[in-house]
Amino acid sequence: MQVKQKTSRKLQIIINTFFITMVAVIANISAASGSDTPHLDYVEFKLSQLAPQSQNSVWQRSQGNEIVGYGQKSDSWLLQTPNCWGDAGCSDTGALAHFANTIEQDIANAQYWVDITTLVTYPDGVFQRAIVSGIKAAYATNPNVQFRILGGTPPVLGNFNTPYTETAHNYMKRLKADLGKDANSIKISIAGVETSWLYSWNHSKIIAVDGKTSIVGGHNLWEAAYGQVANPISDLTMRIEGPASRSAQNFADLLWGFTCRWGDGVINSTFYVDLVSTSAVTSCPEKFDAPDTIGLGSAEILALGGLGFGMETPGGNSNGLASANDNKADCSWIFTDYINENSEYTVANPEEEGLRALISSAQQSVFISQQDLIAPCAPPFANSYYDARLFDVLADKLNQNVNVKIVVSSPGATQGLTAPYSNMKKMTEITDVLIRKLKSRSDLSTSQAKTKLCDNLQLAPLNLAPGIAAWENGNKVGNHAKTVAVDDAAFYIGSKNLYPATLQDFGYIVEDSKAALEYKNSYITPLWANSKGSAVVDLEIGLCNI
Repeated sequence: MQVKQKTSRKLQIIINTFFITMVAVIANISAASGSDTPHLDYVEFKLSQLAPQSQNSVWQRSQGNEIVGYGQKSDSWLLQTPNCWGDAGCSDTGALAHFANTIEQDIANAQYWVDITTLVTYPDGVFQRAIVSGIKAAYATNPNVQFRILGGTPPVLGNFNTPYTETAHNYMKRLKADLGKDANSIKISIAGVETSWLYSWNHSKIIAVDGKTSIVGGHNLWEAAYGQVANPISDLTMRIEGPASRSAQNFADLLWGFTCRWGDGVINSTFYVDLVSTSAVTSCPEKFDAPDTIGLGSAEILALGGLGFGMETPGGNSNGLASANDNKADCSWIFTDYINENSEYTVANPEEEGLRALISSAQQSVFISQQDLIAPCAPPFANSYYDARLFDVLADKLNQNVNVKIVVSSPGATQGLTAPYSNMKKMTEITDVLIRKLKSRSDLSTSQAKTKLCDNLQLAPLNLAPGIAAWENGNKVGNHAKTVAVDDAAFYIGSKNLYPATLQDFGYIVEDSKAALEYKNSYITPLWANSKGSAVVDLEIGLCNI
C-alpha cells in the first residue's frame, strides 16, 4: 500500500510539473510572437478550452477600449473608497462624491439603454441621488431610454420591507417618489432575483450605458457602507469606455433572460423573481438594444462572468473540469462541494478558471486584495471551505519563487451584527492550506514548504493607516475589494470573491501598461505601505509568523 501511495504521489507531482511547464511555454510563445497581452492570451486560451460556447455572453475579449474617468487625476477611472490611505481618522477625501458623480454623468448621457445590477438592498443615499439625477437628465433629452435595475436577493432579503431588506416593488415606489411627476412615463423595469433558492443570486455590480461606458467592480450601492461613517469599508470599482461595456450589458441580458422567464406566478414571484415596471414599459426588457459603436481606445479587456446556480449555461454544461481532489476543502461529506467537485458548475462559472489562469500566467508577481480566501462552512448552503484549485495555483507560484502578495480583511471585520466583512478567525488559515499544498504538489517536507512560503509570500490584513487594524468603535477594518494583478501588467477588478460563493458575478481583466501603472501607484502601493505593519508573513523583512 505504501508503494502505491508513493507512486501515486510522484505521478501527481509529474502532472503538476507538466502543467506548470505548459503555462510557461504558452507565456513564452506569446512573448516570442510579439504579443503585448500574454496574460490575456493565456486566460482566453483556458476559457476557450473550458467554456467555448459561452464566449460573447458570459465572457468576451474586446479591443478599442479606453480606461478613463471624469476629472483631472490620472487615476480618476479607479473608483476606490474611502481612499484615505495613511489617515487614521479617514477624513473625507471626496472619493465617494467622485464615484457618485461618475454614476450620474454616465446615466445622464444615455441615449438608448441603462443597466444597473447590484445586491439588495437597492441603491440609497448618495448613490440613489446620483441615479435619480442621471435618469432625469437622460429622460429630458432622450425620453425613450430603457432603464433596467436588477438586484440580487439572498433568501428573504427581497421578500420583505425592513431597514435591512426591500422588495423590487417597494424600491419602485421609492424611485418614483424621487423622480416625481414624470416617473410613470419613464421606461423603468426593476427586478429582485434569486436564481436558485438558498444557493444563488446576483452579486455583480454593473452600471452600463448604451454599450459605450461602464462602471464595474465591488461596490454595493449603499451609502452606509462607504460614506462618512464610523467604519467605512474599503472597496474598488473601475470605469471604462468602449466595447467591453457592451459585454457588460450582454451579461445583464443573461440575468434578464432568467427574470423574464421566471417573473410570473405566485411561486416564482415568491421564491425567484420580484418584477415590476412602469406603465411606459410594454414587455419584459430581456434584450439590450443600442447601436454598435467603434472603440477609440487602445486597451484590450476580457470581460469575465459567472452564472452561479439555476441559470441556463450557453451551449450546455458538458466537458467541465475534473474533481479538484481535495477532501479538506469540503465542508461536509453529506452535501456536494460544488466549487471543487462538480464538473457542470465549472462550465457555468468560467470566471473562476479565468482568475486562476490569470494568476497562473504570472512570471514575477501576484497581487490579491480580497475580503477573504476562506469561506464559512454552513452546510447544506455553503459546502466549500476554499477553492482548492486556486490554492493549487498559488502554491505552484510560491514554488516557482514568484512573489505572492495577499491582503484581506482583518479577521472578524464587520460593520455590525448584520454586515460581516470577514470569514476567517485567524490569518494562518490561509498559510495552513498553502503549506499543505506545497507539500503535496512539490514533494516538499513540512520545513521545506514553510521555507518556500516564507521566502515568497507577503500576507497582511488590511490597514488604512500603519498599525490601525480597527476603528475607534472597535470594529476591525474591512476589505470588500475583489481584485487580482500579475507582473504589474494585467489586473482584474470585479465582483467575484476568491473564496467559494455560488453567485452571479462579473468583472474585467485589463492588460494595459498605462492603466496597470496607475493601478499600482494609486492602489497597490498605498495599500501595502499602510498594511504591511500588521503582516503575518513578509519576505522583505524576514517575518514569518505561521
